[in-house]
Amino acid sequence: MDALHAAATPHTWRRVALAMLAAGWGANQFAPMLLVYRAERGLTEQLVTGMFAAYVGGLVPALLVAAWFSQHYGKRPMVRISTVLMLVGSVLLLLGADSPGLLFAGRIASGVGIGFVMAPGTAWVKELSAGAAVGTGARRSTVALTAGFAIGPIVAGVMAQWFPAPLQLPYAVHLVFQVIAALVVWTAPELDNSNNPAPSPRAAASHLMQGWFLKLILPSAPWVFGAATVAFVVIPSLMGPVPGLPRVAAAGVTAGLTLGTSVLIQPSIRRYAAHDPGRTPPLAMAMLALGMLIATTAALFPNPVWLVPAALVLGSAHGLLMVGSITIVEHHTPAHLMAPTTAVVYSLTYIGFLAPYFVSLASLVIPVWTVLAAGVGVALVTLLWLWYVRRDA
Repeated sequence: MDALHAAATPHTWRRVALAMLAAGWGANQFAPMLLVYRAERGLTEQLVTGMFAAYVGGLVPALLVAAWFSQHYGKRPMVRISTVLMLVGSVLLLLGADSPGLLFAGRIASGVGIGFVMAPGTAWVKELSAGAAVGTGARRSTVALTAGFAIGPIVAGVMAQWFPAPLQLPYAVHLVFQVIAALVVWTAPELDNSNNPAPSPRAAASHLMQGWFLKLILPSAPWVFGAATVAFVVIPSLMGPVPGLPRVAAAGVTAGLTLGTSVLIQPSIRRYAAHDPGRTPPLAMAMLALGMLIATTAALFPNPVWLVPAALVLGSAHGLLMVGSITIVEHHTPAHLMAPTTAVVYSLTYIGFLAPYFVSLASLVIPVWTVLAAGVGVALVTLLWLWYVRRDA
């Protein structure tokens, strides 16, 4: 243990944060590529949004498994597995320009890869941030991951818009960065790699049956990435060809702006939520309702002018919902139940990645604006519910 402590420096956490940033980049680089596959390969909206959503099928089980295994085998092996899977995911996407099957496989591999880094990586950064102010580790890991989510689509969108080989080059660029991140994190020291007892499923399930989870987290958590994906997947898809508009780059920048907004406001939200965590979800749902109203307007009157306000408002909703959820978890959860509880809550947030797929399916039978308008109604009803129960949860 002394040798491990000696190998760690005050800046060692950055090595793990770099791996988390690379994973976030690889996980979200696909967002602007949906437009490219539709334009270059003639794939349907339902097929490409299905590929986007397939990511969740790999992420959720991996997130739960990694949270448990990291208790027994340490965090570094889980992060190593993640770096390898993120490389595999980008290779499959690079090779899959003419194969929807490979694209689906690449998205699932990327989902499993990000699932293996989220909880272990967060715990590892927190461990390497010992001695800093309370909450520093969680903030560092969240910012690293969300920054990767923002950078990935910006780079992919710019590469696919203006550089050669638009179906391959974006993934090749990520591969280079991911290799660097893998080399940097591979030998990073883990200060606590002992076999820690994992809580029983019964204890974790009992903890999740309490009012704070059922009344506050369960209704709001799926909107975390539901809000974000409406901004950077659904709304860009509504914009038809506009002379002079680089649609792919615009979609990538919209994704980056959405999640970049979330990153920038999260520190302020943490201070707002610190004394009364229950007041954050209602505020988040109010912001979400406004964002869904903008999305509805964009569906009725398609115009690129809606991209920026949608990104700012729905990005703010994403940040409010994410920080609010995690703050509520920290407020109610003992240390020995933190890993499984956080994994379950993160799994709920990633259900939101299915939103573009459901919108595209519904659009086959009803106008898109009615689906988005229904989202406004659901957000307002949820707002009233959260405000009503927040004191009792």
